[in-house]
Amino acid sequence: MNTSVTQFVFPSKIGAGTRAMEHLPYDLSGFGAVRPMVVCLESVDTGGELTPLEDAFRGSGLTFGVYAMEDTPTMETVREAWTHYHEGGFDAVIAVGGGVVMDVAKCLAVAGADTPDLLREKLHEGGTVSRTAPFAWVPTLDATCGDSAPRACLGEKRINGQALAPNIIAIDPRMLSPRDPLAVAEAGLGALATALCPYEGGEIHGLIRPYVQLSVRQVMAGLLPLLQPRERQIPPKGVLRWFRKEEGREEEVAYVTAMAVSGALEPEADKSLTFGLANALVPLSRVSTEVLAAVLLPWVLNHVHDQKGRDLSSMVMALGGLETLGATPDSQCTGAALALLQKKINRIWLETETRLPRTLKEAGIPRESLLECSQGVASAIDGWHAHEIEALLLTAYKGRRVHPEMLKNGVIQEVV
Repeated sequence: MNTSVTQFVFPSKIGAGTRAMEHLPYDLSGFGAVRPMVVCLESVDTGGELTPLEDAFRGSGLTFGVYAMEDTPTMETVREAWTHYHEGGFDAVIAVGGGVVMDVAKCLAVAGADTPDLLREKLHEGGTVSRTAPFAWVPTLDATCGDSAPRACLGEKRINGQALAPNIIAIDPRMLSPRDPLAVAEAGLGALATALCPYEGGEIHGLIRPYVQLSVRQVMAGLLPLLQPRERQIPPKGVLRWFRKEEGREEEVAYVTAMAVSGALEPEADKSLTFGLANALVPLSRVSTEVLAAVLLPWVLNHVHDQKGRDLSSMVMALGGLETLGATPDSQCTGAALALLQKKINRIWLETETRLPRTLKEAGIPRESLLECSQGVASAIDGWHAHEIEALLLTAYKGRRVHPEMLKNGVIQEVV
């Protein structure tokens, strides 16, 4: 498997912190925009959550319109948005929110740079996009690590291209209203897996190392405080705890910054065994691809170190920082890094009150499906044999180490 980096570009300008949106009108005007269209969910528009954005644009000389969409977009959604965009004389796109909102906004930005015919052609062919209309993103806590990635999906259709990464990202605490806390934890796990799976290939390229370290540091700095219990308040039984400071909001800003930065790493994650396995297993699971990737990641990294001799010592810097790196002997760095990773994942598991799985068995995946999955993934990813992948999956299924030589006709001969 070749995980080397031949090109790495992250074109987004990120502004994060108090009143970050105040810069947005002026940044957009630098792209020649005077009338952007905001794409958001209907609940965001009707719930008054766009008020900080309205305040930021007041007196800027720019005006914006709003296209409020349903949460299940189709090509008809994009076609309707384009009609409003074209007839209203809009010249830029601002996505407020994540997930499907970003996909529709990216598609609209492609059409806005040319015509809907180009978008239709690219979606049909799964092509690469080279330009979009000026495109900004205002994240909410619905953000995932895929939102800023250079790709967009509409149903089964997918387009790619560096132009699909937002030109501007404005992370403002006023827009970070709590959503589903379990979904927030899942997104954090996905960002963690996305940032660390490039280590499967051993030492990672210097161009992406700062993005890896920033993603890991920020997701852990932001996510864990968000999952702490409220002070002096016992939550009802069966209700996931949620904690949010009213002043500062540093946790939310750190967490969403990690979502934005880790999106730049998604093209590398797509090449990894971790996400190859997660994508293959998700139809059989009761959890998301992001959670499966986090479940698989420690076992994949253990396997590539033990069986393929990958050097993971530099990962200790991403997970523990400079102080931990300096205090750890070179010969112990790989072990320390793997222990730190498992500790962080276990901590998230604990703070979400054990609602997330730590093994493939807990994720609801049938054991008998692992052999078929192993054969499919081995045929798609170079450098891996089906029996190696099956041993790895059985390890992740049981939560215990299984070596490839312990398998005979798909049956474990011995477990250590």
